[in-house]
Amino acid sequence: MCTFIFMKILSYIKKIIFILFVVIPFFWIFIWNYSFVFKSKITGEVQAVQHVAAEAVILNSSRPLNPQVFSFSVAIKDLQTNEIHMASSEDRQWAAVAKGNCVVAAFFPYEPWNLSKANTNRNARLLKNYMSCADLPLQNSFWDKVKFFFLWY
Repeated sequence: MCTFIFMKILSYIKKIIFILFVVIPFFWIFIWNYSFVFKSKITGEVQAVQHVAAEAVILNSSRPLNPQVFSFSVAIKDLQTNEIHMASSEDRQWAAVAKGNCVVAAFFPYEPWNLSKANTNRNARLLKNYMSCADLPLQNSFWDKVKFFFLWY
């Protein structure tokens, strides 16, 4: 009888350990980091880059600036599908990009359960910038995919 109770307790402990070490990290990775895990790599020609907050007046220098002051709207025509991908970004590197440049960018989607913004992108991070698409080295090796997933550029 005592061993039966001990085995039941051990079974519950195994289930709790499974939940702690497998289920919770799974949800943490795929729910709270959805945008990072499911980002897409867009390689193509820049159709438009526009500074969203063109006029900003700094009245009080003691307060930190709102990051939206450095917000950009980005549109890139994918080289493979000819689809134009759009996103907004607070990445200041977009200020150095001109229309017609060829770029490699990471687009981060909104979560699908955010129904008002589902199937749109929340951010576009500039990874590489070239003057033309002829200068672009097209590489899709396994190592390139690993580097993109961790954004090792």
